[in-house]
Amino acid sequence: MSMTEWKKRERQERQNDIINAARKILANKDFSEVSMDEIAREIGLGKSTLYLYFKNKESLYFAIVLRGIRIWVEMVKEEMKKGKRGVEKFSLYLNANQKFSKEYPDYFRLLYSPTSIKKQFDKNKMNSSTEFQEVRSLFKDLMNRGIEALKQGIDEGQIRAEVDPVETIILISVIYNGMANMGDWSKEILENRGIDEQKFSADVAEIFSQHLIKIEKK
Repeated sequence: MSMTEWKKRERQERQNDIINAARKILANKDFSEVSMDEIAREIGLGKSTLYLYFKNKESLYFAIVLRGIRIWVEMVKEEMKKGKRGVEKFSLYLNANQKFSKEYPDYFRLLYSPTSIKKQFDKNKMNSSTEFQEVRSLFKDLMNRGIEALKQGIDEGQIRAEVDPVETIILISVIYNGMANMGDWSKEILENRGIDEQKFSADVAEIFSQHLIKIEKK
């Protein structure tokens, strides 16, 4: 390995360490409560060194969510390959989303950050961030995969023709947002009924499969 390759690899490993540390902190604390000083201390770096890798907290945040959505998109792609018909693909799409939220709850929460967090971002910083732009692009790709599965199901006559694929996928995204930012009182009500977050997620997927997206009987 050349010196250039070694330095590149070392830098990548350090970036990964920073992302992993910041991911754990941001998943459990409000964005406004976390400082670059705290993140630097967590991984044993000086604040000035941290800024050599990420120019600000927003840049680091989007590096984290970018990693998360890349994992999510790959999960969806691999899962949907198992289906041929539109209805199958849509069901697999929902399964993959549920799997991601279960295996990576911190990424899921950060990807559906509360509006209060997003208001703290400088729009100019966001729009100039390559990470932010890729996150937006991948979110669109993720949603388009669900939309195309529904369109295929309609064309194949297994999903009602009046179903709007775009509206349905947007509604699913809104529900995921609500699940990620569910209030403590809602969680308490569900827990009192013996329903944890994963069961609730599975039940939501079941509602979509059996009721909202009604399969016609032949």
